[in-house]
Amino acid sequence: MIAEALNEYAAASGRAFAAREQTVGGSDVGKCARQVFFEKHEHDTEFGAPRNPDAVDGWGARLRGTIFEQHFWTPALRAKYGERLLFAGDRQETFSLGFLSATPDALLVWCDDDELATLGVPSLGGDGSIVLEGKTIDPRARLEGPRLAHSYQAQVQMGLLHALTRYRPEWAVISYADASFWDLIYEYSVRRDPKIFETARRRAAQILTARSAHELPPEGWVAGGRECERCAFSRACGNIRATVPAQAVAPSPEFVAEIVERARHAKALEVEAERALAAQRAAQQDIKDRLSANNVRRIDGDGVSVTWSAVRGRPAFDDKAIREAAIAAGIDVEAFSTVGDPTDRLSIRCVP
Repeated sequence: MIAEALNEYAAASGRAFAAREQTVGGSDVGKCARQVFFEKHEHDTEFGAPRNPDAVDGWGARLRGTIFEQHFWTPALRAKYGERLLFAGDRQETFSLGFLSATPDALLVWCDDDELATLGVPSLGGDGSIVLEGKTIDPRARLEGPRLAHSYQAQVQMGLLHALTRYRPEWAVISYADASFWDLIYEYSVRRDPKIFETARRRAAQILTARSAHELPPEGWVAGGRECERCAFSRACGNIRATVPAQAVAPSPEFVAEIVERARHAKALEVEAERALAAQRAAQQDIKDRLSANNVRRIDGDGVSVTWSAVRGRPAFDDKAIREAAIAAGIDVEAFSTVGDPTDRLSIRCVP
C-alpha cells in the first residue's frame, strides 16, 4: 500500500529535461557508449532495442539526490553566497554545444584567488569562478577521490561554460554528502582539462551519429562487466556480441594477415596480463608475510590504509547430489531448468 503510493509519486515527480534524446549529457558521456546509444534510441522502432525483461528503473538514489539538492544543498549555498551563486535551483540552465550538453548544479563567482586553498589549490586562475556539483553517496561506498564519471561531468560543465558564456572557471568542486549523515561532507577539486572536453565532444558526436549499436564498442563489457550488471540493455548488447558470422573462410589474404596481426597482439596482451596478475599476487603475499612477521593486521600512514582480515567461507551446494536426490524422490528436475542467454567464445592459438 505505502510502497505503491511512493512509487507512483516518485514517477510523477521525476525531473524532465528538454530534448534529452538530441544530446549526450555530461552525466552520461562517460558511460559505456553502446549503453548510451540504446538509452537514446529506446523508443526508436528502427535503432532501438528492448530492455532486459527483469530490468528495474530504480528511483531511490536519483530522487534522493534531487531532494537533497533542491531542499538543502541549494538553499544552504544560497544563504551563504547570495547573488554570487549562479545557475542553481530554479535558475539552473542546460548548456548545449553540438551533440554535447550539461546542466551544472551551480557556478560560484567573484571568489578569492585562494578560495580552494584548503583543497590544495593555491590559485584559482581564470575569472575567479568555480563550478559546484553536489552529490549524495551511499555510506557503504568507499571514496578515495571524486568518482571518474563525476570528474568527467565536471570537465564537460567547465568546457561548455567556457565555450558558451563569459565565465571562465578553471576549477570545479564536487561535494559528496553521506546519504545517512548529511553532516559528513567530502569535497574534491577538479582542474579543467580542455583535452578531456574535446574528447567528450567527439565521443558524444560518435554516439549520436552511429547508425547502429554495432558501430559502438561494448565498453562496459570490455572493462570487466561491472557496468553491465546495472545496464538495462545488457541482453540486447550480449546478443550483438554473440552473433557469429556465417562465413567460415576469410575473403582475402590481406584480411587473413590483418587478423593474424591482431591475434598475435591479443595473445601478447594475454601473456602480459597473466604476468601482471602473478606479480600483483606476489606483492600482496609479500605484504601479508611482513604483517604476519610483525603480528600486525592494519597499517595507516601517508594516505595509505592496509587492512588484512579474515573472510568466512561462503555456503556452497553440491548440484549433482541435489539433482540425484531430487530424481530419486520423483521430482521432475527439468521443470526447474533454465537456458542462459547465448554467448560466444573466441579461441586464439599462436605458434611461435
